[in-house]
Amino acid sequence: MYILGISAYYHDSAAVLVKDGKVLCAVEEERFSRIKHDNAFPFQAIDFCLKEAKITIKDIDYISYYEKPLLKFERILENFVQTYPFSLKPFLKGIPEWFDYKIKIEHIIRKKLKYKGKVYFIPHHYSHASACFFPSQFNKAAILTIDGVGEYQTTGLWLGEKNKITSLKSINFPNSLGLLYSTFTAFLGFKVNEDEYKMMGLSAYGKPEYKNKIYKLIKVKDDGSFLLDMSHFSFREDFQMWNEKFEKLFGKARLPNDPVLERHKNLAASIQAVTEDIYFKIINYLHSVTKTSNLCMSGGVALNALANGKIYGKTPFKNIYVFGAAGDSGAALGTALFTYHQILNNKKRNSINSLCLGSSFEKKSIEKALKEKNLTYKQFNNENELLKTIAKLLSENKIIGWCYGKMEFGPRALGARSILANPKPRYMKEEVNKIKIREQFRPFAGSILQEKVHEFFEVPEKNHLSPFMVFCFKVKKEKRKDLAAIVHNDNTCRIQTVSKENDRYYKLIQKFYELTGVPCILNTSFNLKGEPIVETPKQAIEDFLKTKMDYLVINDSLISKVNYKE
Repeated sequence: MYILGISAYYHDSAAVLVKDGKVLCAVEEERFSRIKHDNAFPFQAIDFCLKEAKITIKDIDYISYYEKPLLKFERILENFVQTYPFSLKPFLKGIPEWFDYKIKIEHIIRKKLKYKGKVYFIPHHYSHASACFFPSQFNKAAILTIDGVGEYQTTGLWLGEKNKITSLKSINFPNSLGLLYSTFTAFLGFKVNEDEYKMMGLSAYGKPEYKNKIYKLIKVKDDGSFLLDMSHFSFREDFQMWNEKFEKLFGKARLPNDPVLERHKNLAASIQAVTEDIYFKIINYLHSVTKTSNLCMSGGVALNALANGKIYGKTPFKNIYVFGAAGDSGAALGTALFTYHQILNNKKRNSINSLCLGSSFEKKSIEKALKEKNLTYKQFNNENELLKTIAKLLSENKIIGWCYGKMEFGPRALGARSILANPKPRYMKEEVNKIKIREQFRPFAGSILQEKVHEFFEVPEKNHLSPFMVFCFKVKKEKRKDLAAIVHNDNTCRIQTVSKENDRYYKLIQKFYELTGVPCILNTSFNLKGEPIVETPKQAIEDFLKTKMDYLVINDSLISKVNYKE
């Protein structure tokens, strides 16, 4: 049985192919279109999934879409009526695309994909809940879904048991922790649905001096439920998310190219602190209702790694599974799994511990791309020799572009499409930042051997699993000198634990450890500013040549710029 899951028309469109409950492939449209956070219908991603599985659309038994478009449109109409005439301009601008394609999903599926089978439309937060629970290893777990907004829902509390999820409680639009955080993201000059992680990074440089003022915007109960004071916000009726009343509280908004001042750092620290307060109240209430030690989380807010790392100390939950593609791309996976388990009542589940579910490089395409640029490279037939060579280069503070195997699904590079560096010299952060062209306040992540994580980080248990890079933890004081390039201003680091199942990447870090005594390397996504993570050898080579990366590895080929001429 094949099920195709689809997300589209908001941000991070994606396609996921599931066979008999097992995910065969999962990819975002942006990787093929090269439009970052592409929200178009994922025709290219769907095409990849079908070709990868060597099937056609006729072989698909069910197509599952990640939300109910008509219900979402109902909310938009309802909001327009409630806020008229103030919302007239954005309503008139947005309504053509709804009538043109956003409510015609089934028509697009039938006509453009030429699909004749059954189509399911799964509520947005059900898709999120399914994306984190069904791939987990828990037979029973509490589930939290939290984002900007789906159809109406912005926060969902659930119970997952075996092959079923049950809704316990929900918070609806316009009351949204995600939209509150995004309002401050926009107010500080960053892009909504894209730069929230910049806010997390910036928060470490400030003090939460505006917490009391932020609590004037939101009324929070002991169970974590909340109400926004909408007199300070304009996201229901305007293109701008805040209004003059908001500015009276917090001052003038920062423009994108303005310098980052102390006030901006303090605002970032304050909204992060308030978000965490509410987050933990919700999670503690969820525990009191479900009485389980297992927690699954999804939705855009669940990508707040800084908050996630504190859940162990702030709540009773012992085992936490945050799905790595927690945003809308991951909902494409969730909608397919909901259809398989909850609708079709299939009981056998398949856990997901690796997100390397995308495209890979063929040897011919690698050789062709290298010859086109007349690049010098060495082909290794012995994996051990290749990894020893790369580990030595990393120990010599060389920056390596690393492409191996299947591309990752979701926003994080997890050792398949990464830029790697030595984490020990503090200056390596600046050197890698020159390649990435990023703000200095943004930290880099670390990939560490699974069995060594407890020696370097203040993790809740010795064998803490974090394969998706969705938790930040304090770096142990005595180890900070060894990880100077990835220790953030608050002494935390976002980590990826790498186990033996992550075969070649694990072996590389192991070789680096043997040389340096440090079982961890700096890992950031292989892309340049404004572009998605690389998908083809050609894209990897182009980025390599545009920057001061020292070497590029594509599968078994080690590429240098020696004798290269443009």
